[in-house]
Amino acid sequence: MNKNILLIFIMLFASIISCNKASAEIKWEKDLASAMKKAKDKNLPIMIDVYTDWCTWCKELDKNTYSHKDVIDVAKKMVSVKLNPETSQEGAEIAKKYGVQGFPTILFISADGLILENVGGYVEGEKFVPYMKNAIEKLDKINIVLASKEPSLEKLDLYMESGNEEESQKIYDALMQKNVITKDKMPKYLLGFALMRAQRNDYKKANEYFDTIIKDYSKSEEVYVAHYYKAVTMVLAGEKDEPKKYLEKLLDDPKTPDNMKVQYESLLSYINESN
Repeated sequence: MNKNILLIFIMLFASIISCNKASAEIKWEKDLASAMKKAKDKNLPIMIDVYTDWCTWCKELDKNTYSHKDVIDVAKKMVSVKLNPETSQEGAEIAKKYGVQGFPTILFISADGLILENVGGYVEGEKFVPYMKNAIEKLDKINIVLASKEPSLEKLDLYMESGNEEESQKIYDALMQKNVITKDKMPKYLLGFALMRAQRNDYKKANEYFDTIIKDYSKSEEVYVAHYYKAVTMVLAGEKDEPKKYLEKLLDDPKTPDNMKVQYESLLSYINESN
């Protein structure tokens, strides 16, 4: 066989292998800004892999999950980007905005920043696919909700879940004027605003919300959650004895549900070990 012809066959074979390999990988965008633009232009969900270089399970995710054929196939229906909050400003902002507590965390969001799905920790292979499909389906539902210009409880839930306080406040105020939010729903939204404030380190305002729930909605399910986070904000604000006394009083209260007592005891143990 002519050497030139043989060389052509070799180059063609190498090209085929290269193309097959390229198609068998998730295409990661270089930064969040480009991912957002692409997602908005094509109306696609965004998959954000929040990782760190030292995270063992993050490497396992790359090795066993992102290489899985079914995951790669579904990833073609979304825009993917990796962000390291320890080396990237975008990563740090995303981790703070969505309350990322551990690694890996995989966030699925819309181009407007609304949460579609949140996966905390390692999920292997095909078990990851349902989360991806849920994100795609939820985006379709969100598009329907957002198509209306009128404020609604559905819109309020979407923006609060995504930590968008500004939009949440606008919708909340509009719904309050129309008397749409019933009394039994109020603690839920007050708690949401409180947690958003706490996440921004505005503990004073957060506690105002917690105190309103505790005072005005003492029979609601959210009241015991408000107690818990009130103690947490005390700790975050640098207080030592007050949160301990606060939790001990709640633990002595026979009305405190058993499931919340477990949470209170866990937080109290943490405080005692930290001091």
